[in-house]
Amino acid sequence: MKNRTRLFSFLMGAVAALILCSMSLPALAASGAFTITGSPINVMVNGEVFKPKDVNGNDVLVFVYNGTTYAPLRALAEAYGLEVSYDGSRNMAVVNDPGKAAAPAPAPVPSVSSFSSQWTVTETPVTNYGSEKIFNADYSGSMNKAEFMAWWKSMDLSTIRAECEKMAAGAQELVPGYTVTMYFSYGSLPLGNANAMNGYTISNFDLAGAWIK
Repeated sequence: MKNRTRLFSFLMGAVAALILCSMSLPALAASGAFTITGSPINVMVNGEVFKPKDVNGNDVLVFVYNGTTYAPLRALAEAYGLEVSYDGSRNMAVVNDPGKAAAPAPAPVPSVSSFSSQWTVTETPVTNYGSEKIFNADYSGSMNKAEFMAWWKSMDLSTIRAECEKMAAGAQELVPGYTVTMYFSYGSLPLGNANAMNGYTISNFDLAGAWIK
């Protein structure tokens, strides 16, 4: 932790030095010439003397000016096992820890038009309710629970009901003469159900409201 703290202190000085070096000659000429008087120092990194080099292999001075230590960013970061790159489009030096995995990108949020593709629909093999057929719609998309809850809450309940009733009506067309009840769930968590019968649909998703807040 102490090593990381010292590193960030050094990096702040290095960034300041980079900003100074990035000033254009006209800007320096317009503001007048000036001289920096610094005190060269030696630095130890993990018990070894830090001997920074530039990209051409030449020695680079580490010095203190007005209480701030200035050191070359790339050399110091690489001494700590970090990777340095430069983003020209943003004029930004980027330092990353190669041992630290990048945070996974969030799953893309499905559009309403792809609502039906987020589910795997299966018919219950045995139905004991006369003319009623039972179907299960289990969420099979890539969203985790938190992402799914956010997606569900981003839609109006009327939109959810319309899409689910449409899916139930589609299943009812496959079994003409039967009434269809389709139960929706996210894993073991129930969401509600939609019913389709003789061109009429109805749904209830109060169960989703019990755990999706």
